Amino acid sequence: MFLRLTCVLALVCVCVSGAEARPLQSPIVIDNDIRVFTMVAALNVAGFDVELSSQYHPARAEIRRIADDLDPTLVQRMREFYRSHRPSGIDEDQLAKYISLAVVLTDPPSFKPVAREEALPDDARSVLGFVPLLQEFFQKARISRLWAAVGPSYEAQMDRLGPSIREAIARTDSYLRAQSASATNQMMKVVVELGAPQNSVNVRSHQDDYYVVLGYAATPKVDEIRHAYLHLRLNNDTTAASSKVGSRSGLMTLLFGASGVQREYANNFENMLTESLVRAMELRLDRLPAERAEESIRTFYRSGLLLTPYFYESLAAYEAGDNPFRDEIGPMAAAIDLAKEQARFENTFSSIPLAQKQPVRAEVPVAPPVDPVLELLRTAQAAFERDKPRAREAFEKVLKEHDPNNGRALYGIALIEMDKANLDEALLYFDRTIKSTSADPSMKTWSYIYSGHILDFKCNRAAALENYRKAIETGDDARDAQRTARRDIAQPFGGECQQ
Repeated sequence: MFLRLTCVLALVCVCVSGAEARPLQSPIVIDNDIRVFTMVAALNVAGFDVELSSQYHPARAEIRRIADDLDPTLVQRMREFYRSHRPSGIDEDQLAKYISLAVVLTDPPSFKPVAREEALPDDARSVLGFVPLLQEFFQKARISRLWAAVGPSYEAQMDRLGPSIREAIARTDSYLRAQSASATNQMMKVVVELGAPQNSVNVRSHQDDYYVVLGYAATPKVDEIRHAYLHLRLNNDTTAASSKVGSRSGLMTLLFGASGVQREYANNFENMLTESLVRAMELRLDRLPAERAEESIRTFYRSGLLLTPYFYESLAAYEAGDNPFRDEIGPMAAAIDLAKEQARFENTFSSIPLAQKQPVRAEVPVAPPVDPVLELLRTAQAAFERDKPRAREAFEKVLKEHDPNNGRALYGIALIEMDKANLDEALLYFDRTIKSTSADPSMKTWSYIYSGHILDFKCNRAAALENYRKAIETGDDARDAQRTARRDIAQPFGGECQQ
């Protein structure tokens, strides 16, 4: 059985140039995931109750019975957390952020974040407080037993999905003239999760990894998986190529104030360019008849994807050549003609009726805007553990060239100075972190705690106690902050102070 593809799918692609076929390694993995399984099971207990089909899948029905025998106080706490973190009041809007959290946690039973809180995706951080409940739930609900009991259903679903996914990925790589092994360090994991609503698709990303989480579907959601895979392949190249477009502002001006345009396209050129290309490439891959292709292009165009017609036309010339697509995207982007696109817009945009309802598709992470501050912070975060001078250099560049009160940069430098035992400097930067309007609550809370530690070390117990009390007043409990602060109020940090 090829069902548990915890290694990578072996694909055989034939190069368009006619080179001999040879086995390649794909960045696609099909598997189940106990982190996602535990999270979705916990959500079903906590009150998440969405079903996109007429009835629950048998595995989900089994999962939902966990609450019958679970500690009632734990169930109550889980439900209170879920309700308090459901601002829209709509269950359909909640699943994505919890899956985003699940894929940045280590395996059970620890379920620890794989990175510092400030480096996690924003939606995952918004529900990070659910982790202690998840840890308790895993133990008390005996998830390992349930995992084994429903395993055959997951295996059967993975077995069914494999051939369709392999074929779609092989065709996509062949079209791109790309060897599957050439996807650098990127990976896409297709996770079967029968505890999620049927026909549901969630796509999340963290750093270079993509996760496509699928509920049961009678017809495999191959189009959504291919859509995510095209983003995996194209996001970095299109973001780089976007700088070659000399008419960026002119194109985006066309969308200003236009009704019916999706916000993620109107507000970000790189997102609009990448999604325009992906949609055009999907139409080419599907070889739709001209009339149907034109209808789809018009719908995409009206939603704000102004470059879908251009890429659809340009891909015809690409198909006649031999070069890999990654070599062609730069010249293709540079050839975008603002005058032609303005004329196209004036002649067609307002004549296309608004779609009555946008089609439900996978939520695919799009290429983020090029943000120099974010890039510097990522550089600092990546270097923090092994190369603190480089991390500090990046943090200082943020403060000097972009934002002198950036909370993440101030907090990072404070930690570095404390690590170097430069206590006065560390105190200064922790104080600036506390005063920063952009510092996360957890950074401010721990700035109080670390300041208290330094003050205890310097024998200033009164000032240390004041910082511990302020840490408690924040109410933030990231990394067990409240227990730490209460412990340090009861006993000076480090025991005897250093005279």
